[in-house]
Amino acid sequence: MVAVVVAAVAMALTLGRDDEPGTDAHVHIDPITTADEVAVAVMAGIHTWTPAQQQSPWDAMHAISGQLTGQMADAATTRPDPDPAPGQWSAWARSGDRVIGAASLAGYQDPVPQDASEARRLVTVQQKVLHPDGATTPLERITATVELKRTGETWKVASYQYRSVGE
Repeated sequence: MVAVVVAAVAMALTLGRDDEPGTDAHVHIDPITTADEVAVAVMAGIHTWTPAQQQSPWDAMHAISGQLTGQMADAATTRPDPDPAPGQWSAWARSGDRVIGAASLAGYQDPVPQDASEARRLVTVQQKVLHPDGATTPLERITATVELKRTGETWKVASYQYRSVGE
């Protein structure tokens, strides 16, 4: 009986051991290359914040500066003074909240022509505050016009303008 228990414990320890950490090295992730993909990714990135670790939303824009061009790239280079932040920023930071921005194209839009050097996309952003206890609080929906320029083979965001907030 003791031998069976010892063997069962040894087997459980051997099977339960995870010598190698998990990895996603085998997963191929396609690069974001189309105007639509870049517009959506940039708008989600600009609207995703970690207030406890960031001074303001500018930090989010600065983090994705490689996907920006023109006035957006210029704005992402130097922190503004004063550095504007939403009124709730301090409370979110104290609470350890994160603000997650999810973006998508707003409705049907004609495809961007293959030979285009500029594009305009309408993007909807929905932000949610993710609280440490797992609860979420939705923020107002944002719709923005995003201007893109092709630099070589790469699309980059040149500017965006809010069309509506909360509608």
